[in-house]
Amino acid sequence: MGYELDFFPMAAGGAAVVVRWGVLGNYKLLVYDGGTMVSGHQLVKHIREHCSTSHVDYVVSSHPGQSHAEGLGLVLERLSIGELWVHRPWTHTSRTWRAMGAAQRVEQLALVRGIPVYEPFAGALIGPFTVLSPNRSWYVGGLLPAFGTALPRTAGLTLADVARWVRLAGAGMGDRWDFEPLPQDPMTRAEDESSVVLYGEFEGRGVLLTSNAGIRALSDACSLAEHLGLNLPANLRLMQVPDQGKPDNLSSRVLDRLVGERQPPEQRVDTKTAFISAARRAPPLGYTIVTDALLRRGVASFMTQGTQLHHAHEMPARGWHPAAPANGK
Repeated sequence: MGYELDFFPMAAGGAAVVVRWGVLGNYKLLVYDGGTMVSGHQLVKHIREHCSTSHVDYVVSSHPGQSHAEGLGLVLERLSIGELWVHRPWTHTSRTWRAMGAAQRVEQLALVRGIPVYEPFAGALIGPFTVLSPNRSWYVGGLLPAFGTALPRTAGLTLADVARWVRLAGAGMGDRWDFEPLPQDPMTRAEDESSVVLYGEFEGRGVLLTSNAGIRALSDACSLAEHLGLNLPANLRLMQVPDQGKPDNLSSRVLDRLVGERQPPEQRVDTKTAFISAARRAPPLGYTIVTDALLRRGVASFMTQGTQLHHAHEMPARGWHPAAPANGK
């Protein structure tokens, strides 16, 4: 069975993914996030022209936020939809905040059109994909109360981290397989940690979608995958790097569990690919830290940066040009 994924450019800050799988004459489609309104128009056009259909079997909204959910409204308005999967925080709490508006509009549109709506909590099956995070209890009891809360200014990649990386890279350590300058104490907003993490396999070839998930969400995803007997390091072929490839969403331990441990260059087998939904003029430093960390584990990274990325196995050829790895290695 073939499969393909398309990652769309970050039009006006959005992010959107289309997954198609099956055989000629019997393909299925999943849309994972819809980005902004600009992204929504791109999605609808792509599905009609490249997928030759006006039906999407599954639509997944990863988490509340205009830059991820806004474009899904167009998808629901202009295409027929089988199922909508979206978290509905308004059913679990009386609190309201601005970011939930786009997701609420998507749910309301689905209900008006008679589209079944489900919440994507850990363990749920969406076509060939399994939801690995978040689980319901953490979402309701731990994440929701923190929605709308800003992170401390000292959170994430600090100037000290940057200075340390520049100093060590200048000393020739940046390419060492055993050197990993990821942030020491990363933090992620609760809304981002609530991102729906999906993992699916197509005849043993694994695909991981992460949206903006942070270290806690990715760690929980790895634990559930291990419990279910899903061997991510062995089977993963394509990984979405979370939150535009920011170092704050990853750690060495999480990467080891997701794609495998670091290997010296002479022992490394490059069989995996990572896609990063990045802005056209993305600052290079943070991405270099992440793409180098992935490269040490045999993962080649590619960034959208205004272009559409395509990954396929046993699907009709499009004649598109191959992309260049993000770090040129």
